[in-house]
Amino acid sequence: KQYVAALYFAAYTMTSVGYGDVTPVNILERIVCILILFISGIIWACVIGQVTSIVGNIGACEQEFRSLMENLNRMMSDRGLPRSVKKRVRTFFLSAKRARRNEQQEQILHRMSPMLQGEVALRSNWYWVRRISLVSHFMPEGGLADETRAPSFVVDI
Repeated sequence: KQYVAALYFAAYTMTSVGYGDVTPVNILERIVCILILFISGIIWACVIGQVTSIVGNIGACEQEFRSLMENLNRMMSDRGLPRSVKKRVRTFFLSAKRARRNEQQEQILHRMSPMLQGEVALRSNWYWVRRISLVSHFMPEGGLADETRAPSFVVDI
């Protein structure tokens, strides 16, 4: 009986759900509470693990790029490159990163239907498109806010 009480105390202390005003009274209630505490603790650990995994993978590309830049900086320092060369090399890698992102976005766009490509292109460039008087005559008066689709003549901008 004391071992079950001790195990119960350990379980609700570890899972940080105990010390409330509702407590089990007899040994059966304690055993049920212990099982529930351990099961809920395992479930909570799985949830935390999944959330951590998702958050960790969100910035995977950025982490890879930062690692590349750290290695690049270390290499340039080890080789004693002048500051002007270091700056040009860093600029190159930053430009390559932007180019790669644009390339990936183009690949995503090419997977879309022509109608969706046109809508994405129009909405992405709406700031500039609305300033072209010839194009603005073909647009709805309320702009794109009232439209669910881009006008059919828009395929690529």
